[in-house]
Amino acid sequence: MRMLTAVNTLLKREYSLLQRNGFAQTVAQRTNSVHQTETKVPKIPPFSYSPSPYDGPSTAEIIAKRREFLSPALFHFYSTPLNIVEGKMQYVFDETGRRYLDAFGGIATVSCGHSHEEVVESVIKQLKIIQHSTTLYLNHTISDFAEALVSTLPGDLKVVFFTNSGTEANELAMMMARLYTGCNDVVSLRNSYHGNAAATMGATAQSNWKFNIVQVFLFIISV
Repeated sequence: MRMLTAVNTLLKREYSLLQRNGFAQTVAQRTNSVHQTETKVPKIPPFSYSPSPYDGPSTAEIIAKRREFLSPALFHFYSTPLNIVEGKMQYVFDETGRRYLDAFGGIATVSCGHSHEEVVESVIKQLKIIQHSTTLYLNHTISDFAEALVSTLPGDLKVVFFTNSGTEANELAMMMARLYTGCNDVVSLRNSYHGNAAATMGATAQSNWKFNIVQVFLFIISV
């Protein structure tokens, strides 16, 4: 009991000294700052869109079709995954109409939001003109797009090579690096993911994304 009283007296004395040095005032300022910060947190903008009623196949039917007709390499991470039937700007909707904030963005491929009116309009306009002509022939659209893209890039990044996916982009980057340096070795971070094709599978340091094939010129490091 005497020890507790002594400790309590010591704590009061220390707190008194801290008060003299402005500690209490600093704590009060920080507390007020936290409250002010909480009031400044941005709010999600209003959203009034309602999805169309869904009359498509059920979740169970979709899973059954995937198992029958799609490669098992296209697996999902959930025992009962979301059945996403519609998207609008930053939101996606399931078959019941429930809304979800899409922080995934289609693996970062839907940077402008789902069904963005300007994007939809541009796609429809181009499809009505011509869908694909290959790069063996001339069409101004691809060069116009490349010019617009490089105008936003810094420094000497002024040349574009379009690809269809991140895996393709990383395959190209590895090939260019090897051709330029003459070195075939690749250093990759532990638990990293770079793709699921022949070369990028070697650079991917996750067993879930590897098959039993030769992995080329690879060093895994931890940071």
